[in-house]
Amino acid sequence: MDNEMQIDYLANHPNLISTIATWYVKTWGKFCKNPSIRHATTRLLNHLNIDRPNLCFLYFRNHKLVGTASLTEKDIPNNEIFSPCLSNLFVPEPYRRQKIGENLIEYVKQQAKNLGFKKIYLYTTDATVYRWYQKLNWEIIKEDVVKGCDIKIVAANI
Repeated sequence: MDNEMQIDYLANHPNLISTIATWYVKTWGKFCKNPSIRHATTRLLNHLNIDRPNLCFLYFRNHKLVGTASLTEKDIPNNEIFSPCLSNLFVPEPYRRQKIGENLIEYVKQQAKNLGFKKIYLYTTDATVYRWYQKLNWEIIKEDVVKGCDIKIVAANI
């Protein structure tokens, strides 16, 4: 089996927006005030940049989409000072535990560095996800409550 890997901009694959929007709503819809495919599609249309945040990266293995991650200007509710942010990191279940997420994180960090940033942020509500980021050398910088959910804001130097 071939394991050809490629990371590319969503801007070069707008035909995949509906697939990605569906993934996002199924995964994070419960945290959104407007959890619809239409709303997720509108947000993704704002990530078609290639030279500045907001931009979205797609991970392909053997020409099949198997992951996404975004570099956004502002993503952390009520904490807009933390910018830029890694967001929308998603790998479908059959492709997890294959280092796709880690590869996407490193790619986003490198792109942020290329754009002149020295640090990148993200937030999570999931303790398991938080521990995973800790293993990848992300450090907690703040705990907060947003829309009734406890969140951890973490940062990584790039």
